[in-house]
Amino acid sequence: MLKISSSGEYALLLVKHLIHNPGTHTINAISEKLGIKEPFLRKTANKLEKTGIIISHKGRYGGVELVKKDISVYDILSAVWEDLSIAVCSHGTCSSSETCGITPTIANIQRGFDTILKITRL
Repeated sequence: MLKISSSGEYALLLVKHLIHNPGTHTINAISEKLGIKEPFLRKTANKLEKTGIIISHKGRYGGVELVKKDISVYDILSAVWEDLSIAVCSHGTCSSSETCGITPTIANIQRGFDTILKITRL
């Protein structure tokens, strides 16, 4: 069953913080504000940066800043490699898919779930 990991949760919290607090913020300040240990938040921020959601600035006045303003929950969770499959056969890849008979139903539910995540904004 799908469960959002702590990495996914941290990514959502970080992006939400940056949406509501525009500008550049240090990971240290954000981690204190959100109550998340800095190393975990930094690792999450690195993943978000690799996908172009945030940008980091080096130097004395450095920190992270939100780049992508219109972003979905799907984009955020995908950026931190969250597994968004609701079942093993969500994408039609299962050794029992020919005999179980529910693969099309699961695939339908998966498409609906993905759509909801893609239209949901923070």
